[in-house]
Amino acid sequence: MTAKLITVFNQKGGCGKTTIAMNLAGALGLRGYTTMVVDMDPQGTASRWSSAAPDDRPFPASVISLAPMEGKMHRELRNHLESFDAIFIDCPPAMNSATPTSAMLISDLALIPVVPSPADIWAAESAKKLAEASQSSNGTLLARVVANMVQRSTSLAKELVELLEEDKDFPLMKSTLGSRAAFREAQILGSSVHA
Repeated sequence: MTAKLITVFNQKGGCGKTTIAMNLAGALGLRGYTTMVVDMDPQGTASRWSSAAPDDRPFPASVISLAPMEGKMHRELRNHLESFDAIFIDCPPAMNSATPTSAMLISDLALIPVVPSPADIWAAESAKKLAEASQSSNGTLLARVVANMVQRSTSLAKELVELLEEDKDFPLMKSTLGSRAAFREAQILGSSVHA
């Protein structure tokens, strides 16, 4: 079996890339799938998150850092495809990083987390352009937008989510993530929100 590869990227920081990668990998791991998160951020947030887990309850997915490899990471990743059901690539928040392009060369799916705020929606346009360019190299790559940190009670959030829904080239995932303290608590505990 060959792993499904999911790249989670956006050049803007603070949009929830690591939160999405870790919780999706953790949820699948708890369901019995073998999953891995590839921490490509030099800050090492995913690695720190998993290392916070107690020895008797390790994080439910493997986490490795390949950050120093940047644009050549896809070569190393090929060595892990047969060992996992799903591999999530947590990309760094950097405009000049070669990591997202490298990751999308071999990925099945690219997820672009977007916080429903004007600045984040504007910043996501460059991520969409990068995904579009990657689709010309990888014809099977699907790209989707994930609304994250949605404050459902505000009219601005509702309007901006509706705006994201209008983009048919980069469809918005039906499920959204709210702005919940449980996501931050999971980092401290070295777990996913599902555990």
